[in-house]
Amino acid sequence: MIHALKDWVYPGILVLFLFGLTIFIHELGHFLVAKRRKLKIERFSIGFGPKMWGYKKDGIDYRVSWFPFGGYVALPQMSPMETVEGETESKASELPPASPLSKILVALAGPTMNVVLAAVIACIIWQVGLAVPVNPPIVGWVEPGSREEQLGIHAGDRIVKIDGHEVKNWFDIQRLVALSLDTTVPVFIEQHGVPKEFLLETEFNHDFGLKTINLYPEGHPFVKSVIPNSPAEAAGVLSGDEFLAVDGLPISTRQELIDFISKKPKQPVNLRIMREGKAMVITVTPRLEPDKNVGRIGVELEDRVDFEVVRPGPTPKTQFLEVAQMFGDTYYALFHYKQTGVGISSFSGPVGIAGGWWYEIRNGGITRGLKFAVLINLALAMFNILPIPLLDGGHILFAVYEAIFRRPLPARLIHAVSTACAVLLISFMLCVTVFDFKRFFGFHLASAGKPVQTNETIPATQP
Repeated sequence: MIHALKDWVYPGILVLFLFGLTIFIHELGHFLVAKRRKLKIERFSIGFGPKMWGYKKDGIDYRVSWFPFGGYVALPQMSPMETVEGETESKASELPPASPLSKILVALAGPTMNVVLAAVIACIIWQVGLAVPVNPPIVGWVEPGSREEQLGIHAGDRIVKIDGHEVKNWFDIQRLVALSLDTTVPVFIEQHGVPKEFLLETEFNHDFGLKTINLYPEGHPFVKSVIPNSPAEAAGVLSGDEFLAVDGLPISTRQELIDFISKKPKQPVNLRIMREGKAMVITVTPRLEPDKNVGRIGVELEDRVDFEVVRPGPTPKTQFLEVAQMFGDTYYALFHYKQTGVGISSFSGPVGIAGGWWYEIRNGGITRGLKFAVLINLALAMFNILPIPLLDGGHILFAVYEAIFRRPLPARLIHAVSTACAVLLISFMLCVTVFDFKRFFGFHLASAGKPVQTNETIPATQP
């Protein structure tokens, strides 16, 4: 029960709170400036669609709506937005027109508030410290018989450069490989203190939409979830169990475990696991998966990443620059999509964002969640400022046109364009959400089966 609260409920509640705060702050910016500029305000909504809960005060309908993918402030004097906000009681033609300056200021207020919130959170991280993943660029496992093994790469080798760029951790390796423009990438690897250059072939991971290399970091895989009616469930494997060895052979990565289990269908396998500070040996018989002719035990895996708290944390400037680099990498990869393979399947929607946020908090604690909040607030600000109808940037674009030509665009035209953009945006969100579900719920080491039980419990010493 305590394990479930710590690993599932607490991170989930924190994600909901931080996401809600992000949306609330954005809409509060619109609300406050609209009130300051004396615009007519009809609704302040967190979420879209029908009202779930709310109240009225001073003629304003404050509500929480059923679809938690954003929020809005209904302002009839701005561009018509009935497509996503619903109809307003007051018609724009019945109200005094808002000036282009008022429209621009109201539209800018939302993204500005997100930047301010990101700066406040960044300052908190700077003062209290940040949990930083410990994932040195050391090879944990090389697939037996692979080209990498034939080239002479071994577990324990340290990667020092990728495509001419120095690497400090495994995340640097993943980023540089994903951004490489060739099907091969030059890799400098240090073996017993001697650097050697290898030209490694990249592989395209269709689930994540990114290029990778066939090398894996150090670490112990652990059970994210156990599939019902599976061999693992029957053997007593639990969520959170960490795999140390298989049949006496130490395990360093998730892929290594998958590779070993896949070769043992219908054969009893001794799994040495760590559970709540104690090492245990459990015997499991993988079930044969006929369509792939491999063994599966029925667990969803993740690789354990250790964290250390660094105090003081990175400065707000450093945090903002990291986010800027991430945006730059994304635009670069999209611009060179033919070489990098980055496309729509690489993006994340609400499910993927919430899942990534939850993962950061679950594994690295609240400071990792706050760091993710900095990223989300800045991303929301940058996305909303794009000159696309339906977004804040679209309102600004329409207002600039009105200021230049001394007349607004026809309401019917704005409504038609906004509706088309709404359809496209919703379609895009649904599309990336499909990939999110595939990423989060499509990886299983397994299916079902019937095996045996725990054999022994031993003190936690060396794996």
